[in-house]
Amino acid sequence: MTPLVSIIVPIYKVEPYLRRCLDSIVNQTYTNLEIILVDDGSPDGCPQICDEYAAKDNRIVVIHKENGGLSDARNVGLDICKGEYISFVDSDDWVDERYIEILFDLLTKENADIAIGEIKKTNTFEQSLSFKANSFITYLPTETIKRMFAKTEASFIAACGKIFRSGIFSDLRFPRSKIHEDEYVNYIWFSKSNKVVYTDTILYYYFSRSDSITGKDSPYDYEEIFNLQYHFFQKNNNESVLNILRIRYGWHLLYLYNKEYHSKNKNILKKQIIQHRKRRLSIKSIYNLGNFALWIFIHFPFFYIFFKKVQSKIL
Repeated sequence: MTPLVSIIVPIYKVEPYLRRCLDSIVNQTYTNLEIILVDDGSPDGCPQICDEYAAKDNRIVVIHKENGGLSDARNVGLDICKGEYISFVDSDDWVDERYIEILFDLLTKENADIAIGEIKKTNTFEQSLSFKANSFITYLPTETIKRMFAKTEASFIAACGKIFRSGIFSDLRFPRSKIHEDEYVNYIWFSKSNKVVYTDTILYYYFSRSDSITGKDSPYDYEEIFNLQYHFFQKNNNESVLNILRIRYGWHLLYLYNKEYHSKNKNILKKQIIQHRKRRLSIKSIYNLGNFALWIFIHFPFFYIFFKKVQSKIL
């Protein structure tokens, strides 16, 4: 018998999209599933839709709970799931019918702990048809983390669009009441893995909505995430990852500087830049002209300001 795969679906105020999501899951070609629907106190028709689907499919487990947020709903699912493998699907998204089959086959074939499929962001109901897995790449944990931080691809950052061996989450949970909750833990789940496999086949469809939580975040929310990531790899003496983080966060500060310098957040930003300067973005790491400009900005902001003023007059 094929191993049991648990799919955890947190649900809150997604009534117009929920049936599409659930249909894509119950119609998976890989059938040995435990489908955990966590109704996070949704005030619309979602609780009734969950119960309706559960009455028709004995693989579905429904949990009705008070609202606690996305992370809390996922954690409730993790606490009760029984599968040897775990996947997450957000309730306004949907998946290819061979989502589990393709990722499970890759994971077992390559003896990996995490399998990643390509995520397609869309604001329509259209679906690309993927009839077979395209190319795939295997990574060691550090290689995966470096790609995630360097390229910031949704397929690597998000909890969705993946299959995990359940042991990855034996002592790992999502942080409650946080935006970008995946970024608080993704580097940990990759660090706990022995091997990761990625396919560029589009298997997961992320539905972009203007009223979603991720559309209401602040650029300053990233500071806490970066500090946790930095301290984690500092503790593990992983200098190659630390250097990528220094560059990535430096560019983030430069973006904020160009956007917020004359706003009320100017003093907060200055403190962040001074703090980041202490992390010693090495001149040896500056391998292109863009990163050299970043190094100048972090270490000699006066020259950067002067350059920007001259540039604005010329243009």
